[in-house]
Amino acid sequence: MKRSNLLILLSVLLITVACQQKVGRFTINGEILEANEKTLYLDKIGVNKVETVDSVKLGEDGKFSLSYSETTDCFELYRLRIDKQFINLVVDSTETISVYSALPSMAVSYKVEGSEECNRLKDLVMEQIGITQEINKMLQGFNGVEVGTMNSKLQETIDVFKTKIKNEYILSNPASPSAYYALFMTVRGASLFNAQADRQDAKCFASVATQMDLLYPDAVRTKHLHNIAMKGMTMTAPAKPASEETLARLEEITVQSGIIDIKLPDYRGVEQKLTDLKGQVVLLDFTVFKSDYSAGYNLLLRNLYNKYAEKGFTIYQVSLDADEHYWITGAANLPWTCVRDESGANSVVAASYRVSALPSAFLINKEGELVERLQAFEGLEEKIEKLLK
Repeated sequence: MKRSNLLILLSVLLITVACQQKVGRFTINGEILEANEKTLYLDKIGVNKVETVDSVKLGEDGKFSLSYSETTDCFELYRLRIDKQFINLVVDSTETISVYSALPSMAVSYKVEGSEECNRLKDLVMEQIGITQEINKMLQGFNGVEVGTMNSKLQETIDVFKTKIKNEYILSNPASPSAYYALFMTVRGASLFNAQADRQDAKCFASVATQMDLLYPDAVRTKHLHNIAMKGMTMTAPAKPASEETLARLEEITVQSGIIDIKLPDYRGVEQKLTDLKGQVVLLDFTVFKSDYSAGYNLLLRNLYNKYAEKGFTIYQVSLDADEHYWITGAANLPWTCVRDESGANSVVAASYRVSALPSAFLINKEGELVERLQAFEGLEEKIEKLLK
């Protein structure tokens, strides 16, 4: 056998063996200064839950050593925790990782030794902290700024950040633990990537899932990610439009009543009708809670609601989320009517209003008549005030 062929064969065998290796016992040691008498926890971040696997009470010198033994065929995610501060770590072999930090800024000023993957993950987490701080600063400086301008600037900032993460952490090396972590990143509580709402996001999930299928075919994380990717590609496929007969019938309803009525359940399961809000100025909104824009967008809606609710303004929000639990969690904290159409992208209600992009919003006057499809939020407050008179 030629030397070159032998080297290739050996490389393949080594890769195969490495991919099948089990994570045995690993140790995380180091020191957390200014944390005397504090308890440091080691949490395992599973697919569906977070569980504490070890802990230690720190002394004056802050030195610690935590360990855990587990059989698995894939990398695993862990975190060090004191109170509400976290240091995220990835373990992909039997190893010793050293972590050095100090309170009160443990989560943002730590150093990791002994693991390149942990340092790569740290870079990603710092990016996440940075964008959160940037958006918080933007929101504080938006006093007096028109709602539409606020939303536009926030979305632009998030889009730029999302593109950076996609290119530098996901597509550049989809087989890495950091690529996996990036798929589930949040910004102010909202998912940055949503496989069920954005086809390009679904492709990112599929890219990482494909690599994990090759490297860790039997791992729980692989199967979970594969299911998300497949469901996302299905959910984001071009929606089948409502039949002409259905749309014609709905157009008749519009002519007769001035509006297409909507009757859908809220998060408590109680059906809420749009026409029951007649007598108020209504912002009819179609959205997806599990999306990159949702947190900032709902913040803008809340500002509108707080300003005009006592004057006769309200919101009827229709969620097209595939994930019911995610929607319920968000809807339960909103002061306005929020319902969900379980048909999602195939919603006949959304089709009847010719919704082609999300979010989409409409203004309805006190008489229950649809007066405008909102192309942007510029000048919206003036329009609401005019309808309230």
